[in-house]
Amino acid sequence: MLKKRCRCKKQSIRQRNLELLRKVGFKESLLPLFTTDDEIVLYKVLRPFRETPTEDPDFLPPQLAECLRKRGIEKLFPFQKEAMFRLMEGENVVITAPTGFGKTEAFVIPMLWRTLKGGKAMVFYPTKALARDQEEKIKFYASHLGLKAVRFDGDSDREERRAVLSGKSDIILTNPDMVDYHLRNTPAFRRICRELAFIAVDELHTYTGVLGSNMHYLVKRLSRFADFQIACASATLSNAAEFAEELFDRKFFLVSGEHRKGTLHLIFRYTPSLYSTVRDIVAALRNRKIIVFGNSYKTVETINLILKRYGFRSAIHKSGLPKEVRQEVEERFKRGEINIVVSTPTLELGIDIGDVDAVVSELVPYGQLIQRVGRAGRKGQESIGVVVLREEDSISTYYRANPEDYFKEEANGYVERYNEEVMKFQLLSMCIEKPVSFEELDRQSMEIMRKLQAEGLVVEREGAFYPTARAVELSRTFSFRGIGDSVKIYHDGKYIGERALPIAVKELFPGSILIHNSVRYRTVELDLKRLRAEVLKIDDGYEVTDPLYTTIPRIIEVEKKIEEPVNAIYCTLEINYIVHGYIKRNVFDKEKKDFKYLDEPVSYTFKTKGFLFSAPFPDPEDYEDYYAGSFHALEHVLIETTDAITGGGSREMGGISVPDGDIFVYDASVGGSGLSKLLFKRLRRAFEICAAILKSCECGRVDGCPRCTYSYQCGNNNQPLNRIGALNIAEKVLKGIKRKTDWKKYTNVIEIRYFP
Repeated sequence: MLKKRCRCKKQSIRQRNLELLRKVGFKESLLPLFTTDDEIVLYKVLRPFRETPTEDPDFLPPQLAECLRKRGIEKLFPFQKEAMFRLMEGENVVITAPTGFGKTEAFVIPMLWRTLKGGKAMVFYPTKALARDQEEKIKFYASHLGLKAVRFDGDSDREERRAVLSGKSDIILTNPDMVDYHLRNTPAFRRICRELAFIAVDELHTYTGVLGSNMHYLVKRLSRFADFQIACASATLSNAAEFAEELFDRKFFLVSGEHRKGTLHLIFRYTPSLYSTVRDIVAALRNRKIIVFGNSYKTVETINLILKRYGFRSAIHKSGLPKEVRQEVEERFKRGEINIVVSTPTLELGIDIGDVDAVVSELVPYGQLIQRVGRAGRKGQESIGVVVLREEDSISTYYRANPEDYFKEEANGYVERYNEEVMKFQLLSMCIEKPVSFEELDRQSMEIMRKLQAEGLVVEREGAFYPTARAVELSRTFSFRGIGDSVKIYHDGKYIGERALPIAVKELFPGSILIHNSVRYRTVELDLKRLRAEVLKIDDGYEVTDPLYTTIPRIIEVEKKIEEPVNAIYCTLEINYIVHGYIKRNVFDKEKKDFKYLDEPVSYTFKTKGFLFSAPFPDPEDYEDYYAGSFHALEHVLIETTDAITGGGSREMGGISVPDGDIFVYDASVGGSGLSKLLFKRLRRAFEICAAILKSCECGRVDGCPRCTYSYQCGNNNQPLNRIGALNIAEKVLKGIKRKTDWKKYTNVIEIRYFP
């Protein structure tokens, strides 16, 4: 009888899916995507639209207008004209528009004008591949004006490097890593930087987190040598001007253009199994060229492993793989040797990978999704975008019930300028480049400098700080794209990769299963003193492991306080992770099959940023662990709302709740990324989403379920949880009921029950 009801339910879902397809507009090729037991939550056909390029370039100086015409550009889009005009007037400008609609011309033409009048320009790309993609275009424009543009990165030959360091290049196409290194270590490069008049930062949205913190200080270091104008370009950010101002500490004007080349069929599928659904979607799309976007290394590796085992021609593209491996994947995809690439956000950037017919994506904010699906249909052909909503994910469940709300949420940039680990190396770099006077330092920077002085890394003379020999030696260990230590992974004595701390503790504990470049390994030893993990290759299978851990916070410094919607503080924290066991399960099965406890717990402590608030107590109810479960559940849902509010950041954040109502939310990265600060600024919206998720969930359970209160990141096996109490708290907060937050008790480590 039970099986019969289940069969009827599946038939009903399939019938509704097909009715939705017919209602919006039947298309034969989409039929396999709708013939599924997954629920199709939404189907939209997004038609092409664009501003008309009606603006005559004759407002430009004649040589610049002629330069554009030689490239075949007779008319400009309105956003291009406005950006050019404001940049040529000397303003700092942020340009947002989809890929392929002329953002490059919008900042390059004013950059050339500024360079013709004297001075040099520098264009930052987040990767060498992007610089190579844009190199021909910018060199074309520069050469027609008698200017010399040179690509300056790790792949540059001797002649290109000589052209930059001798001062013969007018425009330098580069990346932050290259500039960071040579600004600190090459006196000739510092002399060149004194002539900088214009800086362009392409793909602004990539400079979030630690990379953004470093970029903030790199531009500050460059500004010690020259006074320059800044232009930024981005395709996805909703808070582009606000983010640029936070990143570069100056005012920006926002110019936007909205375009889409071809028709996009956008489909939301709600599923109990991400991996089964991606496999089925790929099968339904047959031999089309597809990019599958995952939001984490673990997800991407698992999807690719499953696709390959089912006989699909797929490969992985992610940061952390050697450059030649990524380039080989790109070329094989272009040639059609593989038709599926499973990627982290690396392929959101404008790298040319040839024709793409369809994009499958985990849930990200709408602005970021448009960047992802924009990789398909680049020539104006019809394309398909499928967003997979996971049943065990509370924010996916929210969009299942409120699909139109998805199009209102924003992709926001975030940065933590006062990441102490970043500041330490950046301030040392400033001292190495030229002495740092007291007048150049704000309060936080002066505090870090005094710490460096106490460690013997800088010395003070006549109101300025100078580096010691130890500082110069230490600076050679600096990584611009990461901060803190990494654990190196070895198999049979051979280095195969690494994972940054603190995430390495939760992924490389003894007994953990690791998928690396489509190979499954089990960790046999983790040595945090030597920063080394030994792994053993294991048989094929679909088992994965999730850590069981405790998290203990300590407040070091309070940086900001708010009173609405709760009394909360943003602060510097010390977080202690203690992994004491793990759960083994099958990726296709919700059931957790096996519990293991470590012979010896693994512990790691790091500094980061986060916020704390004391939630109001829920109305009394007669449930076991009622208060602890209520606060724990609220903490889970609050973090999951991050995916809507901050741009898919829940995987990069952690949380802690205690039975007396104190809730911490923090950046799960050394020094802080800025994610928790962004959530801190948008707490009211977070509580609104929390209340909607908890109220609308159909589970009816006291403890909730994976669709509302459960978190796959929970280190306490999702116990205790209480949905009823959590909803009551969220509703009280929205009514203005609050408690005073007593943060001082967390300035020392104390014995309290913590629920991560």
